[in-house]
This record gives sequence, C-alpha cells and structure tokens, in this order.
Amino acid sequence: MKKNFSIGGAIVSLLLLSVFSGCQSAEVKETAAPAEPEVARRAPGSLLSLEGVYNVRDLGGYRAADGKTVRWEKILRAGELDKLNPEGVALLEGIGIKTIVDFRDAGEKAAAPDAAIATVQNTIELPIEVSSLMDTRTLARAPLAQNEQILVTGNKFFVTDAQAQYKSFFAAVSDENNLPLMFHCTAGKDRAGFAAAMFLSALGVDRETVIQDYLLSGEYVAVKYAPYIAQIPNLAPIFETRREYIQAAFDTIDNEYGGTEKYLTEKLGVDMAKLKAIYLK
Repeated sequence: MKKNFSIGGAIVSLLLLSVFSGCQSAEVKETAAPAEPEVARRAPGSLLSLEGVYNVRDLGGYRAADGKTVRWEKILRAGELDKLNPEGVALLEGIGIKTIVDFRDAGEKAAAPDAAIATVQNTIELPIEVSSLMDTRTLARAPLAQNEQILVTGNKFFVTDAQAQYKSFFAAVSDENNLPLMFHCTAGKDRAGFAAAMFLSALGVDRETVIQDYLLSGEYVAVKYAPYIAQIPNLAPIFETRREYIQAAFDTIDNEYGGTEKYLTEKLGVDMAKLKAIYLK
C-alpha cells in the first residue's frame, strides 16, 4: 500500500509561494585512487562538493561495530539532484554510482527530475508521501507550535507506517550488485534522514553519533531554506532538523518494538551480519 507521507511534498507546494535561489559552498572532494580508495578523507558527515545541490554526503568514515569503520564510497545520501551541473555529474560518475533510491513522490519527481548520471543502472522508487498528515495550504498560517510537531509525528510515521519502503531500502543496500548506491529525497533530511539513521544503527554506529549525523542536515540545508523562513518564520520547524524529531523515531522503536536491533531484524528484515560484512572494514 502506498504510504501518504512526503515532507518533500510540502516543500514542493511551498515553492509556489515564491521563487528563491541560494548557493552553498563545500570542500572539494579529493580524487580517489584507481584501486581501493585510500585517499585523504573528509571528516565523517562532511559534504561533497556539488554546486547547486544540497546535503550530499558519503556515509563512510563513521566508527561502527567491533571498532571497525564504515567504508567510503559505498553508500551516499542526498537531497534532490535535478540541479547537478556537469562537474557534479562527473564526480558521482567517478565514484561509480550504480543505483539511485528515490523516496520522493510522483509530483516531486515530475517537478525536479534527477539529472542523468551515466553510471546509474538502476533507480528504485520508494515514494513516501505526507498528504494525509499535513495540509500544505495551511502550513504558512499554522501556529509555530503546531508546525513544531509535524516532524515529530512524521518520524513516528516513518517507523510505523513506512516499513514497506524501508524494508525495500535495506534489501537494496544489502545487494552488493547495487553498489555504490545513493539514496535521496527532496531535502535529504527527513525520509533520507531516517534511512541514514537506520542504516548507521544497523552497522553498530552509536546512537548519539547517528543523531549528530541527522542534525547535520539542518546545517547543510539552512542556506537553501533561509529565504522561506525569513518570509514566513512559522515555517522554520519544517525546514530544520531537531533532536526531538529523530528522538521521536528512536523512542517509538524502543517503546513499541523492543529496541533498534529487533526493529531492524524483525520489521525491516535486515541481515545485520551481512550488512556489516559489506560496509565495514
């Protein structure tokens, strides 16, 4: 059954209010060696240099289970990819991105189709929509306190009502034939943010580090959404990442499913040993 929860859908609707532009700088990504990449790396969670797109980062480098580290250039997360310029496309082709997992709904994809990346062989569409929880026509005039609860509710929704999509996500990332893989939504902070939190948790990354990775998205999209917030301050909670948002997901997992490991294995079908063998070194 198609689930109606898409934070990006709200963002797309809000674009109709006004047209803004923004830019964001990031460090230049170093070129990987032809063999197993062992080049100097950014810190875990830092941005790739992709002008015109936001919140694109490699999930490599995090300390995980058994003192091991998440491999670089196996799995990346991102926001919408429609504004990738030729240099950005070349960077992703250099990594060899083979699979795209897209959490956006049909309307979002039609409004901002992904740029073509020659190395991509497979696009997996796992749409999650929010229309049943959020009337985008009223967001701008809703009280701040009401908007502050939308992503609390949303993250609980990801846990309970989007299990089919996230189970399919884990099936995709557990297939080595799909790698390197990039997953994204519109802002790369909510649907993709929950996916990243569950992925890192499955590898044994500690919860506080997972939360800090989630919070980084708010910093990385701040420039993009600052004009909206300046015009309508009550929208700020929609465009931010706050600890209480992802904490709501973890609390739901702990209280209703007996903890992260049980949730991942019993509800999302994750083979944690296999995942660690693929992604940790």
